Amino acid sequence: MKLLKHVMKNPHKVLPQLGAAAIGSWGFFCTGAVRGWSSPGIPSLNATKNFEIDATEMAWIAAMPPLCALAGALLIGYPMQRYGRRTALVGLSVPFFLGFILMGFTYLVQHKAILFIGRLMSGLMNGAATPASQIYISECSSPRIRGTLSSFTASALAMGILVTYIIGAFVDWWILAFILSMFPMFLFTGMIFMPETPIWLISHNREDDAKKALQRLRGMRTDIEAEFQRLKENQAKNSQQQQIQPRELLKGSVLKPLGISMGIMFFQQFTGINAMIFYTVSIFKSAGTTLDGRYATIIIGFVQLFATAASGFLVDRFGRRFLLLSSAAIVSCSLASMGAFFYMQAQWGPALATEKLGWLPLLSLVVFFIAYSGGYSNVPFILMGELFPSRYRSILGPLSSSFNLCCTFIVVRSFPVMQISMEKYGAFWFFMCCTLVGIVFVYFLLPETKGKTLEDIEKLFSNKYNADGTLKTPEVQIDNYSDGKTASIGSAGIQMKPSRSSLRQQKSNPNDRVALENGTNGFTNVTLNQTIDSEDEEDEFLVATPGGH
Repeated sequence: MKLLKHVMKNPHKVLPQLGAAAIGSWGFFCTGAVRGWSSPGIPSLNATKNFEIDATEMAWIAAMPPLCALAGALLIGYPMQRYGRRTALVGLSVPFFLGFILMGFTYLVQHKAILFIGRLMSGLMNGAATPASQIYISECSSPRIRGTLSSFTASALAMGILVTYIIGAFVDWWILAFILSMFPMFLFTGMIFMPETPIWLISHNREDDAKKALQRLRGMRTDIEAEFQRLKENQAKNSQQQQIQPRELLKGSVLKPLGISMGIMFFQQFTGINAMIFYTVSIFKSAGTTLDGRYATIIIGFVQLFATAASGFLVDRFGRRFLLLSSAAIVSCSLASMGAFFYMQAQWGPALATEKLGWLPLLSLVVFFIAYSGGYSNVPFILMGELFPSRYRSILGPLSSSFNLCCTFIVVRSFPVMQISMEKYGAFWFFMCCTLVGIVFVYFLLPETKGKTLEDIEKLFSNKYNADGTLKTPEVQIDNYSDGKTASIGSAGIQMKPSRSSLRQQKSNPNDRVALENGTNGFTNVTLNQTIDSEDEEDEFLVATPGGH
């Protein structure tokens, strides 16, 4: 209840953002439908196929979407920057719809080429929807609840997979494709009524539209002036620079967040998550369990959905690092136990292993999906919307997403081969080792972004700023400042950072004047003005402005 109260502290301000996040995350729901189709769809296709298709082509049908998504994630960058995040999501919903329709028509025309074209189109849109949805939600959200709202995408992905599992348990693969074609139309209809992100509108000199969009997202009774000015100032810094040159992407402030994001995307996929999703039914069949694989997938789908939804309320309370580290630790244990079962199966024989340890595969998968959904399912995508500088976000977001999808393709396409060359237990233990390395990567390289504005996160990777966001070489530094405040004076002015105790005192007297020693001409009078975040009146800070000599 405390977590829910934290999110809904100001309902009239949160609910509009909640609506935008719910609609924007529907792109991930459609992505989940594409990914989830393989698990019930391919066994059903094998049983009911009325055209010629061999085992290798079957493997490519499963692996095509993540491969095509690699191109889709790269291609969506230009439309997002040129036409806007909202327009990009509206546009990609149409080919998404056509992809599912073509998959269904394959059964009627009895030609495998139509199925491949349908999987290609849905795969392209799969990749395009990932950065578009995540960046849209991130740019629409306030810092205090950005982590929670950004986690909607992972919950939508899990829900898309679950719904596909449930429907696929009762209908054939081609009917499933026709049913899934409805979901991209929900995205199309919903996004038409959503506002564009204020950041994109400001960057395209549409300040009036940006102000209207921000007002709509923060609630009609909310004072947005302070936040709007902050967004304008940040965009003004970016607009003063010339068009992005390729060499700019080689700067440390760009490569650091890109490298961290790609690293986390790599370790997310090399937990083996999509091998589990794409081949859940096959895994249960090879384990020899008595539980029908179709119903096992539904159980796992429910587990994944609830765990992902729960983690959304934890990400802004415990932080990104804690969730990733704890998720990876438990995932590695689950992979170890799954590998142990298949090792015992190889040593004892399938019958004896199933008799003694038949419960272990389902338990391991359930624990795996709970742990994965508690951190690795949503945090990498949240970070993708947070880490990148706003000037390069439309480029770096698709790059990181396409790398994630490249890793997805490698895992999905190689998993059947790994089960043969490394044995099943070797494949699971390989993923376990990758996950353990990921713990080291996150512990030493990922900074915490909980509660920080997107502007503050940019400063974490800039050579001009310290870790706390202050300039490294201010013109004047004040060593002794009374009442718990510290101050630094840079070329852009004076930034005051009060302690919590002094802040409470200053609320009753917001226009204090203090004298600061400037090191040259004695003392400078400074006025302390309160600035209040438009989303949450309790998140206040003081800005000091010179008031004369």
